[in-house]
Amino acid sequence: MRKFFVLVRKEIRELLTPQTIIPLFFTVLLFLFMGQVIGAEGEKMSARQSISVLDLDVTPASEAIPTVLEQANLKVELYHDASVDAVIETTKKARGTVVLVLPEGFEKDLAASKLPQIEAYNILSGFSFARLQAGVTGVALASINESLSNKVLSSVAPGTDPQILKNPIKVKEHVIVGDKMAVTSLAEVTGFVMAQTTFIPIILFIVIILAATMIATAIATEKENKTLETLLSAPVRRTTLVLAKMFAAGMFALVAAVVYLFSFRYYMESVTGGALTGAGGAAMSQAIRELGLVLNPAGYTLLGVSLFFSILCALVIAVTLGAFAEDVKSVQALITPLMIMILIPYVLAMFLDINTVSPVLRYVVLAIPFSHSFLAAPNLFFGDYRAVLYGIAYEIAFFAVFLYIAGRLFSSDKILTMKLRIKKRPVLK
Repeated sequence: MRKFFVLVRKEIRELLTPQTIIPLFFTVLLFLFMGQVIGAEGEKMSARQSISVLDLDVTPASEAIPTVLEQANLKVELYHDASVDAVIETTKKARGTVVLVLPEGFEKDLAASKLPQIEAYNILSGFSFARLQAGVTGVALASINESLSNKVLSSVAPGTDPQILKNPIKVKEHVIVGDKMAVTSLAEVTGFVMAQTTFIPIILFIVIILAATMIATAIATEKENKTLETLLSAPVRRTTLVLAKMFAAGMFALVAAVVYLFSFRYYMESVTGGALTGAGGAAMSQAIRELGLVLNPAGYTLLGVSLFFSILCALVIAVTLGAFAEDVKSVQALITPLMIMILIPYVLAMFLDINTVSPVLRYVVLAIPFSHSFLAAPNLFFGDYRAVLYGIAYEIAFFAVFLYIAGRLFSSDKILTMKLRIKKRPVLK
């Protein structure tokens, strides 16, 4: 074992270089910075928004509209004796986004049961996602329609709550997970679970690609610099050499995964503003606990083991593919099949329920070892520990098979001369 750990220390020293540590450090800083900036911008967007209203009717009905908008948490800038162009220019200078024009005859049309037409001018100063999702116009028009429809219904059916006429039924929604049930909305539960599980495949995808590229590049560099010959001539078993390389890269990948998970989770919480805050958040948190959609220590342990063996599977594949690298430049092309293997379950797990697809597609996806890590968190939420354990067992078996293949490759002297050549055709003949 002493020789093994000597090799591990040697591999770790080669991996822990400024070229690998600095990008990791700056990635964490980037996520923290983006989380703070986007979180601050989200607070601005959720704050009281400004809207300009040009009242050309000046009647009790039109003068009630600004009050309705104020109740919808909008800051109203009211204009009377002005042209539409002048109000738009003033709003632009004030960095406003919406101008509503109440036309002449607004109250008259309402009294005659006609549809008065309100003109809305949306001023775009950029196309950022947050700005487009602000929805000031939608909030304003929905509030106006709600208020006016309540008045019309109250005049038609005096003494009757307008909400009863518009929504004659009230739904008490329940969500059942296994043998547990809670009174909550399906959309809220689905949104919470998706927010908690989406970042795991993203981080795993990044870490696997990073670790696989590192170890394949390390082997290609050793072959290119002729240092692999010296290493293979050392009095140590070739399988031990392969294990040391993967163990060192696996430890680095695991640390990188923890760092990425921490920083990306902070980023997501900053973007969402905290899903379980406030009175509604407390009720949602209680429903989540009642449904058992919270990982216990055993669940976190199984998730970590599944993630670790997924990383090892990627590394042993990268070692095998790196053995065919002629030089460092060819590494990227050689690990392309590995990237495809990771990308397929990554995309499918995010958009499809693997348990409901056709059997052929399900078995193809489950044959890819990384699929089990992508599916581990949802399975744990549903209490399907057996599926997670089967997935870990499959990952271990997959790792053992490819470890044997990699050991055989390194046991042969062909590792020094083995190349995967792609025949190049001349561009000009």
